[in-house]
Amino acid sequence: MSSNAVRISDLGNPQTNADGVQDNMAINYLGPFVFTRTLLPLLESTAATGEDVRIVNVGSDGHKDVSYLDYSSKEAWNYKFRRTVLPTLERYKYSKLAVHLWTNNLAKALTAENSRVMVLLVHPGAILSDGAIRSLKTMPFPAFWIWLLRTMMYPQERGAFTSVFAACAPRDNPEISHGAYIFPPNVAKVQAPAALDEGRQKQLFEVTEALLKSSGV
Repeated sequence: MSSNAVRISDLGNPQTNADGVQDNMAINYLGPFVFTRTLLPLLESTAATGEDVRIVNVGSDGHKDVSYLDYSSKEAWNYKFRRTVLPTLERYKYSKLAVHLWTNNLAKALTAENSRVMVLLVHPGAILSDGAIRSLKTMPFPAFWIWLLRTMMYPQERGAFTSVFAACAPRDNPEISHGAYIFPPNVAKVQAPAALDEGRQKQLFEVTEALLKSSGV
């Protein structure tokens, strides 16, 4: 199972959902969390039959650049990053660090339960997607920015390479292991210290579960 729900740009106008969660966190983190939690019993029962079951979550190398590290409340999740050069990008990276924290916590929890489900995290690379192009078109001189970024970013056709590798490479591949972070060109890489902070992982998990309980999920 691969989770790649993502919103990179809110065009400078972040919105909240019916539960009061800002769209970057609701789409990029909370949605995949609920989807995975819902399907986990089925994944577990399938893995118990001997099938190779994997959860592949799409993170981002941008997780290493997040400076605001508070995940202790819904209000913290809704931080706007107004005093930054690119608030939209900062909101995206913050939500992707949440994906890293959750995935690492999930990997440890499944290990403790002797689960046969493998969990992996991937970074697709810098992808010039249709969504990215739409965002660039809102800037002054859009043609220039699109041309410039095409010289530095991968076309969107390459965006799934690491996800497919994580999902399909044999388990005896040296880059594939439970909890691995797969980075282009399909190599395992160590995550930033913030993503490996067990206290912050636990904090995010507890706040998430409390929020879902209050929403009746």
